[in-house]
Order: sequence, then C-alpha cells, then structure tokens
Amino acid sequence: MRLAVLGCGAVGSVVARLAVKTKVAESVVCLDRDVEKARSFLSLDEGGGVPVEEADAVRVDELAAKLKGFDFVVNSLPTFVRVGEREVLLNPLVMEAALRAGVGYVDLACYGGKRRRAEQLSLSKRFLAEGVTAVINAGASPGLSNILAREAYEDFDRAHSVKVMSLEDQRGSSFIISWSKEEMLNVATPVLVYRNGRYFMSEPFAESALCEFPEPIGSIRCYSVSNDESYTIPAFLRIRDFSYYAGGSDIETLRALYRLGVLEDRKILVRGRLVPLRSILYQVLREPSGPLEAIRAVEEGDLEDAFFALKVVVEGEVGGARAVSSRSVVFPSQRRVNELMPGATYITYPTALVALAVMRVLRGRRLAGVYPPEALPGVVRRGVLAELESHKVFVNEEFRVLV
Repeated sequence: MRLAVLGCGAVGSVVARLAVKTKVAESVVCLDRDVEKARSFLSLDEGGGVPVEEADAVRVDELAAKLKGFDFVVNSLPTFVRVGEREVLLNPLVMEAALRAGVGYVDLACYGGKRRRAEQLSLSKRFLAEGVTAVINAGASPGLSNILAREAYEDFDRAHSVKVMSLEDQRGSSFIISWSKEEMLNVATPVLVYRNGRYFMSEPFAESALCEFPEPIGSIRCYSVSNDESYTIPAFLRIRDFSYYAGGSDIETLRALYRLGVLEDRKILVRGRLVPLRSILYQVLREPSGPLEAIRAVEEGDLEDAFFALKVVVEGEVGGARAVSSRSVVFPSQRRVNELMPGATYITYPTALVALAVMRVLRGRRLAGVYPPEALPGVVRRGVLAELESHKVFVNEEFRVLV
C-alpha cells in the first residue's frame, strides 16, 4: 500500500512513523505546507527516511495531482484554517482532491459547527458513485469511541441512549499539547446535543457528570463539551439520547479559561479596532509540542505521567428487560508511549494507531462511500479491535440487567 499523510505535525508525523514501523504501508510520503517543520516532527527513528513534499489543501487541483498513485491519504490537518475572520473547512477540500485522484480517504475529525451532521457526509453519493472509500472521524475519539458505541449498541434488541466519556489527564508541572490550536479551542464551542430524538445547541461545560473509568484512573468529574461523535452517532444508530462528557486536566484548563471569559466568541477593542478574541488567542497560544519536548518532559520529571481513556455506556432493552452495556479502554500512558514511540504523546499515539488499524483492515476490501466508524461493516469493526489487541490495547466489556 502507498500512503500519503497530509499535515505532518504532532499527529500526522506519528501516523507516518507508525505506518513505517508497523509496515502498514510499503511506501509513506508526507505532504505539508511547511516542509522544514514537518521534517522536524519526523526527526526521530522511523520518520527520518520518510520523504516530505510541499502541498496545500486549499489548492485542490495541485493536491489531486500529488495524490495520484497512492492507495490512501490520511488527512491529519486541522478541520479548518482561518482566512482573516473567515474559517475555511478543509475536510471537503481534501476529499475533493481524493475523489479526483481516485484515492481512499481517512480523516480524524469533523468541523461540525452548527450543522447536525458531519460535513464529510455531504460527499457520500459522489464517493459511492466513483467507487472510492472514505472513513471519517477515524482516530481514537472520535473513531474508536464510535466503534465501541456500535458494538455495545448491538447487544440490545432496542437501544435508547448512548453516552461517551473521555479522559485526558496530565500530572505534573509541565503541559504537553497534542492538538492544533484550532482543534483545542473547538472543545469550548457550542455543543450539539441530541435528546428525546431532537437536536439543539448548548453552552459548553453546561452539564457535568461523575464518570467512572477503569484503574488506574477511577472516578472523574466530566463536562459536556463540543465533540465529533454527536455529528454521526445519532444519525447512524437508532437511539433517543446521546451525550458526550470529557474530563481531566486538559478539560479543566479549558473550562477555567472559558469561565474567565477568555474563550468567549466576542470582539474586543485593540488600538481602535474590534478584533475577535479567538484571533488573539491563535497568536499567543503555543504550537503543539514537538517530539523532543514530549520526551524531555517525562525524563526531566516535569511530567509525572499522562493518561487517555474512553468509556461508552449504552442503555436499552433485551428480552423485555432493561439493561446496560459498556465498553472501556485505557490507552498507553505517556511514560509507556515514550518507550513504544519516543516523541509521540499519550493522545497522538492511540489516534494514529486506530487510524492505521482501520486502513490495515480495509486494505483489499471493496467498500465505496463515506463511512463514520460506527457505520463500517461488523467484520471491519471487529478487525480494527483485533488489530488494536495485537498492540496490547484491550477493550473491557460489561453487561448487566437492571433490576
């Protein structure tokens, strides 16, 4: 398989390095606007031999020409770029290039916004007509979370609700950043909520719940935040309610900034001009942590450890009785990731691992159209879980009847 990775930053570089290490692809090429920066993220071990070529997602014709001959392109870019005060969505542009090149497409997140479904789904008919595969939102969360939701959903004769919970927790005086500034701030934007079969938008952090995660994590206060799962799961699973809660130090930091008004969607007066507050934040926030920074933070003791976990709980009926089915997973901690793939983070490693597991299972299968992970055929979903088990990422299952 020939693999192109578009966007070679904190996440894309790990996708490329892991693809080489696990031999998912015989050939890997990275495409990025900033070639030198991309090479700096590829500087360790397996990444050193990965070629980097200049490419810009907004130049669709040029990107399509570069993608010809590849089997898959992994879109690791942010879901949008800012052009002045306007946000330009990137997923549809990259998907258009993939269609023109006849290349399979995988991405890791959707923009969402005020729409009710992921923007990538608007291209479903065209991918189907062209016989091209696209798997969207195919990282860890979204991605594995969607697969776990579908697996638990199928335990029931009739499911009523799905709740997804995630934890991103860093312990220590240092703080590593795994996501782009755009995606990080998106967490604190209005939340798409699905209750009683209806959609509506809610304020971020408006709801909270005490969520129980497997050891060594335990009970954590989590909050309703903007998420990608809500843009596909209610559309593909027959349920009445969907909820998403996230907790841990990363979320608490964003929640504190939001409560202080720093993340509000408003303009402030700067030297006689009204400037969007978020525009200022994009200028002052740090870029995602580089590979050496992630290693150094642990080795020097500034970061004790960091954890990423998921839990999905589905309620419904089976045999006339009410029941609850859950799936949970704790990914390798930052200390363990430093051993498995130095320079990756506790977020980027599992994200890349899931995306590559999807591509490995899809290889050689004839599957056309646009699929969120919960809509993939059962044999593909279970193949992804088996692939993750081969990397010592295990899913815990629990089913109980409510009395």
